[in-house]
Amino acid sequence: MVGTRAPRVSFVALSLAVAAVVPAVADVPEPNAQTVIVPLPPESCAILDDPQAVARMDGLLFNLAWSCDRTDLLGQVESEFFAGAAPAGEESFPDTQVNQLGETGSSTTQSETSIAENEDNGTLCSGYNDSCEFFCPGGGGGFTGFSRSTDGGETWDDRGAVGANTFGDPSVIWRRIDGKFYFATLGSGGSLRMSRSDDDCLTFTEISTPATGGDDKELITVDNNALSPNYGNIYLLWTDFGVGGNIVAKRSTDGGVNWSAQTTVGTGIVQGAWPFVAPNGDVYVAWLLLSAFPNGNVTIKVARSTDAGLSYGAVTDVVTGVTGPRNAAATATCFRDALNGNIRYLASPQLSITDDGVLHVVYSYDPDGFNVGDVVDVFYKRSINNGSTWSTEMRLSTDATTTDQYFPAIHTDGTKLITGWYSRENDTANNLLQDYYIRTSPDGGATWNDPVRVSDVSSPIQLDPNLATCYHGDYDQALMSAMGSPVAQWADDRNLVDTSPVGMRNDPDVFSDGTSGGALFQDGFESGDTSRWDQTAQ
Repeated sequence: MVGTRAPRVSFVALSLAVAAVVPAVADVPEPNAQTVIVPLPPESCAILDDPQAVARMDGLLFNLAWSCDRTDLLGQVESEFFAGAAPAGEESFPDTQVNQLGETGSSTTQSETSIAENEDNGTLCSGYNDSCEFFCPGGGGGFTGFSRSTDGGETWDDRGAVGANTFGDPSVIWRRIDGKFYFATLGSGGSLRMSRSDDDCLTFTEISTPATGGDDKELITVDNNALSPNYGNIYLLWTDFGVGGNIVAKRSTDGGVNWSAQTTVGTGIVQGAWPFVAPNGDVYVAWLLLSAFPNGNVTIKVARSTDAGLSYGAVTDVVTGVTGPRNAAATATCFRDALNGNIRYLASPQLSITDDGVLHVVYSYDPDGFNVGDVVDVFYKRSINNGSTWSTEMRLSTDATTTDQYFPAIHTDGTKLITGWYSRENDTANNLLQDYYIRTSPDGGATWNDPVRVSDVSSPIQLDPNLATCYHGDYDQALMSAMGSPVAQWADDRNLVDTSPVGMRNDPDVFSDGTSGGALFQDGFESGDTSRWDQTAQ
């Protein structure tokens, strides 16, 4: 049931010079009757008067915009409609749409993906932001959807809304100790919510509220090693704007029902904490630190917990003070760091750990100076000594262009790795189309196969005017399946949707490919033919 909203509070105009020339868009439509909106008092909404805090928020901004009756902060930039023919991919394995086909309405965006696998039976559970659950008349409420696959990602069943009080930033895990999926999201009013599936990703039920105010960009990980002293522990990390925008953490030892006291992990202009558990039970987290906002340099921080998530200590930075990736014109239009085509960009890293305890991190920055040449590329490093030192940097993309490569992802299984990223190397204009590429390693990052384009078509970019300014997702999560092959998923706007009486537009959906990269990877790995693999400098 939609509650009465709090009174409007004044908003201090953003100090960027171009704010005055951003065109106004139509009023944001009302949410459907299923969506739960928790109204907040003026003192809780006052953070929206801080333009820098507003610009740094991710899913929290959409959340507070409704709880504080500040939907004027949404949809200030809209993309042009584009429905031209897109170049075909280089492989014959079909992409699969993860969410349902044929949605209609003024806001039907799915994006920002997370995925987990039931390693006992191979069921895949995918979560994503879903504005149709929020806005569409037949939606289930909230801003988070999920889908289920029992055939390795070749087909998907859209299961609808996770819950009417889930507001995006999905993070899905499978917990070996009880064989259940767990789903962390934002909650209405700036809280965090934890849900659990007792039926193998057919339905989810909310089980706890780990945090209650100013919370953003939460990610969870789980200790699935039966030999670990912390077997079954769930670790939650997020950015808490209620305590100055710090990276903070909690843990649960009873399956997400109860949570420890909150501990601070990182301070400064920080965002995008990405956690993972080592085989010995240590917890690691990587995040982004900016020297200033916007237009700051990038440092990729990593911390380690040796006491089951009760405290964290910094290890050596992956990179320090490199040029933040941003296009000057897009950053001015979007009020925050953004790429060409007005895609807001959070240059946060992802971290994963192989069974030998080696740390693997992917990240992005501008390799050749601000706003010239390459604006953003994706890179990889690993550490064989718990983050004390890092390997020589490896550029994941091998294209010879100066187009954008961005939003890198990484996941491990055993000693196998999958990395993925968006690339515009097939778009000479570097602003209309994007593809998804993966690159895999069979041996813990010592050798790598060539990058593979897994998207069948180059997708246009459609910005939804009902969501946060310039929003097109902030992260994706790939999976190295224990049942055989890599599974990549990404935001893809190739389809068209009828928004009558406005007309046709491209439809942001979630797509996956669980076969193409896997086939190429398995052929080389199982035959021992590594002739096409590059050597990672160590």
